[in-house]
Amino acid sequence: MRPGDTGIGFTLESLLNITENNSGEPDFTYNGVPFELKSHRSGASSNITLITKTPYWDPVPQWDMITKYGYPDKKGRQALKVTMKVDEFNPQGLGLELSDNRLDIVHRSDGVIAYFLIDEVMDKVRTKLYENLLLVLAETMRDGGVEYFHFNRATLLKKLSGNRFKRLLIDGLIVFEFRMDIRERNKGEKDYFVRDHGPGFRLNRRHMNKLYEYEEDFFP
Repeated sequence: MRPGDTGIGFTLESLLNITENNSGEPDFTYNGVPFELKSHRSGASSNITLITKTPYWDPVPQWDMITKYGYPDKKGRQALKVTMKVDEFNPQGLGLELSDNRLDIVHRSDGVIAYFLIDEVMDKVRTKLYENLLLVLAETMRDGGVEYFHFNRATLLKKLSGNRFKRLLIDGLIVFEFRMDIRERNKGEKDYFVRDHGPGFRLNRRHMNKLYEYEEDFFP
């Protein structure tokens, strides 16, 4: 019902009469319990976005971060679209450091360049995932340029754990990604701005169950 990566989620929500939302409201409620709904192609190896959240741009402003640590993308724009892990530096020299109350974005030479407060990250994780998640998988096929889904497996995950979230960060399974660039507002005007596609904490679908204390699989 929609092309591209988000087509599977939009299709499933449409079939279940769930209105697409990014407002922090639960996708659906069952027996009075709120649930988040996520869907994934069975053969896909890409990560699932848990939440999007912007760090505190301190001491390095967002614009300066892109110009200093970024690179020209395929369209010639200065961009910073990178993945970061705890205690590991990527090719741009960027990584994460976790303490009791902060998650710092660090540069190998320059030290801390931005940060998150852990409590705020966990508040948003709990708000977005609602302690309960239904993860639905689908086999896919294409016919005449149209993608079709066979939703044939679901996993119920309950009791989201903040300690497990931190453990997955430490183990490098939860990563943080920047997806931003500097572009011209109107072609030819030389007026530039930061286009931020939403920095996000992401986790591979295979490890989603490690965030929760209870798991139950459903097959056809």
